[in-house]
Amino acid sequence: MNPRGTGGNDPQRPVWQAAGRPPIPVECAVTVGLLSGCRVTACLVTGCLVALAIGCDSPPPPLPPTIQEEVRVMPAVSEDVREKLLDGAVAVLGRLDDYDEESAFAQVFDRLNQWSHAAVIAGAPVAATWQVDPLFATLPDRLRAGTTPESLGSSVFDAATDIQSLRDQRWLADIAASARGDAVEDLEIAVNLFRWTVRSLAVVSDPPMAATASTPGTRWFLPGEILLSGRASPAQRAWIFLELVRHAGLDGVMLATGDPDQGVRAWIPAVIAEGEAWLFEPTYGMPIAGPDGVGVATARQAAADPAILKRLSFPDRSYPVQAADIAGLSVLVAADPWCLSRRMRAVDEQLVGSRGMELALDASDVGARAVKALPAVEAPAGDQVGAGGGGRRIGLWEFPWEVLARRQSDAARVQMTAGRELAVMSVQIAEQTSGNGLGGGRNTRFVRPLYAARLREFRGELDGPDGAKVSYLAARPGRQAIADAVKAVPPEQVEGVKRLFEQMKEDATYWLGVLTLAEGDNATAADYLGRMTLEAAPDSRWTDAARSNLARALAGLGRTEEAVKLLREDASPQRFGSRLLAEELEKKVKP
Repeated sequence: MNPRGTGGNDPQRPVWQAAGRPPIPVECAVTVGLLSGCRVTACLVTGCLVALAIGCDSPPPPLPPTIQEEVRVMPAVSEDVREKLLDGAVAVLGRLDDYDEESAFAQVFDRLNQWSHAAVIAGAPVAATWQVDPLFATLPDRLRAGTTPESLGSSVFDAATDIQSLRDQRWLADIAASARGDAVEDLEIAVNLFRWTVRSLAVVSDPPMAATASTPGTRWFLPGEILLSGRASPAQRAWIFLELVRHAGLDGVMLATGDPDQGVRAWIPAVIAEGEAWLFEPTYGMPIAGPDGVGVATARQAAADPAILKRLSFPDRSYPVQAADIAGLSVLVAADPWCLSRRMRAVDEQLVGSRGMELALDASDVGARAVKALPAVEAPAGDQVGAGGGGRRIGLWEFPWEVLARRQSDAARVQMTAGRELAVMSVQIAEQTSGNGLGGGRNTRFVRPLYAARLREFRGELDGPDGAKVSYLAARPGRQAIADAVKAVPPEQVEGVKRLFEQMKEDATYWLGVLTLAEGDNATAADYLGRMTLEAAPDSRWTDAARSNLARALAGLGRTEEAVKLLREDASPQRFGSRLLAEELEKKVKP
């Protein structure tokens, strides 16, 4: 399977996709595709073909501009044919682990534009009631530079960015459907989605909530890249959580503090349900506890009871928001150019049932509903566009737009960062299958086990021969297999190739621990996260996340003292949440 997309090397396309190469039709055990912009050489090693990257510290060549492909002229078709075109496109996006991704993207692009063009031919307006959302005008000029009302209103799909966005939304919709579990009540659904986000996305500090000259950030990833990497900053956690909330049919917004005239500061996401704004802390990795530490706090409760936010402070660190700040909160709606566009609204109107995705967003409506769930404040004279009822400012959250701007302005750096982090997703292994026809024999097909495992986990397909667990296990090559793969590699390349195999094994092991933890199999999770991750690779990129997730598994096994010790050792950005959790566990075992 080829991990590449289509539509040229657009800066907004998933950078890791450029790393893949078509499966090589020879008998081999492993094929490894590495970074875009690197020289590649191939060595045949004891039945393995390994593609090696050389000179990866050099930036890739300049990226050409996206070329808008023309829509093929076609005669009028029936509504039934149009529906099949859309169904086919969505079906392909839902099973990308079964396809060559380059050809899959091309098929989706072609079918979507045929579907859209056929509507025009038939005289059926595409999303006839669509309008540019007024909140689009609240963005700073520099963040709107790459998007215009005309581009938002276009019904023609872009081969790179639109198909990639649809792919990411398909993954998010699948996760929302599986991660909600058996929850029925809105708040319970939100809590389950937040738990998935914290458990599945190991916290890192890059990129920051708001970039500065001293902390510019490099991991300006799009949602699909965040999900594949399994690592996210608090801002990225908030973004993914709000996307999942939307796909679950709920309203979610970012709350911001500060004077709107001086510039607001994004704080945390809130889910709007039952007329309240429920607070979730992505940096601490937990919902903000309600009165007396019970349940989930609402914004109104946090404003009325100063103890709620004071509990988040420590002697060595005061929580940056207190009850007095709640009165001045602003509402920021998480949106991007795609969910505000006419073409995504048109697709959204046609998708129902299991294939449904919440692709379109009425940002102004969501913002207005969120304001009603906040404590009332006195409205200033002359409310204007971008201000909400009760004198609160309503705008778009700038972070998703900052991601797009940074990917344009610093494409080489972002591309290199994403390429290095996600190169392991391009590792292919050969599977032997029974041959067909008179000749019999066996055939060889190439699969990317880690990539397939991630997508199957997103869909909730965990068990069975085609489940995520089997794919994760396939991504854990033994020591002898790794040794054989690097045996004939030139000395200067041995460490790079060996590290890639080891990285795949570490990733698969850690994610098996997270998966079994989510299933409630604490003993198995503790083995994967403890002995096979922390002990086997104590300095891996999963160390902090493995420690906090292992603590949860140990707590589930009744090994509270060990869990508390691990939580107090947490040095990650989530460390204050870990300390709070340690205190809660101690209270349960001590009078």
